[in-house]
Amino acid sequence: MEQKKSLTLQGISGLNFLFILNAAAMIGVSIYLTTHFYDVLYPTTLGGSSTLCNISTFFNCDAATYSKMSNIAGVPISFFGIIVGLLFLFSSLMPSEGLEKTSSAISKYNFIGCIALFIFSLVSLGSLCPFCSVYYVLSGIAAFLLWKHGINTWTPDLKNTGMWGVLLLVGSFLMFQNTKGKEDYSLKMNASVVEQFKKLPSVGDPDIESPYKIHMATNNFSEAPIRITVFSDFQCPFCKVVAEQMPELIRRYSDKVSVQYVFYPLDAKCNSNVTSRMHPHACDAAALAACDPAKFLSVHDEIFANQGKLSDGILSDIAKSHSLVGCFENKAVTDKVIEGINQGTKYNLKSTPTIIVNGKKIEGTIPNRQFFAIFDHILSEK
Repeated sequence: MEQKKSLTLQGISGLNFLFILNAAAMIGVSIYLTTHFYDVLYPTTLGGSSTLCNISTFFNCDAATYSKMSNIAGVPISFFGIIVGLLFLFSSLMPSEGLEKTSSAISKYNFIGCIALFIFSLVSLGSLCPFCSVYYVLSGIAAFLLWKHGINTWTPDLKNTGMWGVLLLVGSFLMFQNTKGKEDYSLKMNASVVEQFKKLPSVGDPDIESPYKIHMATNNFSEAPIRITVFSDFQCPFCKVVAEQMPELIRRYSDKVSVQYVFYPLDAKCNSNVTSRMHPHACDAAALAACDPAKFLSVHDEIFANQGKLSDGILSDIAKSHSLVGCFENKAVTDKVIEGINQGTKYNLKSTPTIIVNGKKIEGTIPNRQFFAIFDHILSEK
């Protein structure tokens, strides 16, 4: 009698072991994406989410996380990936014909959903989530293995579908409750932050517009509905946090927000307002970034990327990679840095980062979600 084709019913084979590893990887990636969802939307620490998934403007997870497709009624769609991965894992570790049929059918519908999300990301978001893309590939592998070597069907087993459906519903309810709790707490926190922002004294924007721009929504900085001035030091750890926050703020409010950078190195070499060389490479880093306004943003990003190992040698290498010559000895460049430092006098700067949002001073930084609440308040008043 001819043996029926099956991926899971013939014991642990090479292909079945590959299927098990693939299912475990699907679960791991989905858990990371679920954690990332909550870290981004409901941060509990400065800087919010991990940057592991945010490689560049195009390859990042945050754009997908902030999109409407990131969740269904408050349940992150990555949670469904956990359930699918568990289904595949159980079908191998506790094999039955019903489980394999269910896995085979679900693998096809899951992969079709992945293709739809991939197209949505490219067309609507203009970006790709790296970890989501890994999940799409793993889903494709699972669907192929079950189609080629397993029970090939589009119809799941009714009994097993019911059992896993109940698990999905119970899990989704718990995830919904978790999201609702975080949302309620976040709304209260955001309302409090907006009230605190409204009570801040208006100290005005800098008297001189900085030539060093991170993003411009309008031709003139003063015309933007949301105006952000960042007083920063390249060796300040929290300044790096702010630098990493800005891309998401810009993505969300691209046509409403302008962001300018002002140098405020905590280094007595160029800043007469400080008495020590707390950050001994900060002045040289500022001079390098100030050397050519057209190259400022790329130099800014590279210096912050190397913050942990900043040295004279690293700065020289960055200068060479951007074809910048004589920046450290150029008086005109140094004067530009000092001009920024002098702007800080107006705000009685005591630390970095200091952020001026529409003429109101915020010392340090806050999670992006709280910035969103402030920005939405500003826009609602216009």
